[in-house]
Amino acid sequence: MQTLIDQDIAHIMRVMKPSLCGDFGGPILPAEYWRKRLYDLLDAHHVTKTQLCSIDDLLLELDEIDAAILNAKAVAVT
Repeated sequence: MQTLIDQDIAHIMRVMKPSLCGDFGGPILPAEYWRKRLYDLLDAHHVTKTQLCSIDDLLLELDEIDAAILNAKAVAVT
């Protein structure tokens, strides 16, 4: 069980940011998708402290990226 959670965390670390940055058409996968994936991992009953810290770091990174995207959209509109 731990290995699957570790693999999922590693996968999210690799692909979350590129998928949010996307291309000229916008994000490939929205922030809500990644937030749900991370919260689903938190709901797992056997999350270690290290895994919890990694998930928390990813959630913080997601918040920062999401805020930057929203800020860029607001600047583009004005």
